[in-house]
Amino acid sequence: MRDRALTILAVLAILFSAATARADEIRLKDGTKISGTIVGFENDSFRVETSYGFALIQKDKVADINISAPKKDSDPKAKSSAPPAPPSSAPLPPSPTPAAEPALAPAVEKESASAGKTAPKAVPKDRPKPVPSLSPAVSKSDAAPPKTVAAAAPAPAPPPPPAPPEPPMIRDEIRGNLYANFTYGFQMFKPPSWDLIPEARKALPDAIAALGTYDQTTLLVIGRERTKDSLDLHAATTSKALSSVYENFRMISNKHVTVAGLPAVEQHSRGTADGRDWSVTLLTLLRGNDAFTLLGMTWADSDLIQVQENVIAKTVNSLTFAAQQP
Repeated sequence: MRDRALTILAVLAILFSAATARADEIRLKDGTKISGTIVGFENDSFRVETSYGFALIQKDKVADINISAPKKDSDPKAKSSAPPAPPSSAPLPPSPTPAAEPALAPAVEKESASAGKTAPKAVPKDRPKPVPSLSPAVSKSDAAPPKTVAAAAPAPAPPPPPAPPEPPMIRDEIRGNLYANFTYGFQMFKPPSWDLIPEARKALPDAIAALGTYDQTTLLVIGRERTKDSLDLHAATTSKALSSVYENFRMISNKHVTVAGLPAVEQHSRGTADGRDWSVTLLTLLRGNDAFTLLGMTWADSDLIQVQENVIAKTVNSLTFAAQQP
């Protein structure tokens, strides 16, 4: 409590005017007395103005402080029994609003009547103009803040379609008069005058092998694709596509046969392409979900047409598959 009282005294010393003549006596705990005027409190120390200058006295070294009253004024008029009123922090009352001027209107009308003229009523200049009331519909729309419609987030772009799988690398070779395809597990007879024709395989979709004579007057292209169609439907679809390649296309025969122990459809046709008449043999067979197509072509306007057709037939019918892995 003592420290708290000393702090209050220091605050009062700061509030009192420094020009007021008074003498304070500060007695320290060691018995020392210091006479002067307390003018401030800073850093837990009293700032005292003494006859020999300013001194800072630490608060914890002070025993007590005796503050003397200021000297009395000899003029009795200056004496006042009432203490000075502290400054009020209360807000000042609002100034009275001046009376409206419409009260002068009857006088103006009276003077105008005496003059035989009708004068308009005087309207005070400072009178506020009436604010027209808003209709309920307008006020409701104005009171409600406009709704902010959030911009719709752009729909995410659909993922790109998966890239088609890369075709497997074809591993095949010729062993004398035998062609072997290790990628798809089949082999067949290779005529002595035939050889692999990589260019023909690259030119046709789904082609996995191409063989023929060096002058390419006789060709055999083997294709493979995945399908869910029946044998007859797949054979008909392939034949229709073939008819769009040849001009004057005509079907010679269409029959069911057995090749490599599997049911197959064998078709023979004729057509013109590149100014040449071709004899075409089309063999279609299914092995599981794999559809194999063997397309043999030879010039039909050659004296060797019968021989080449027999060579194609022998090669196609020699097709065999290796046993499927369980």
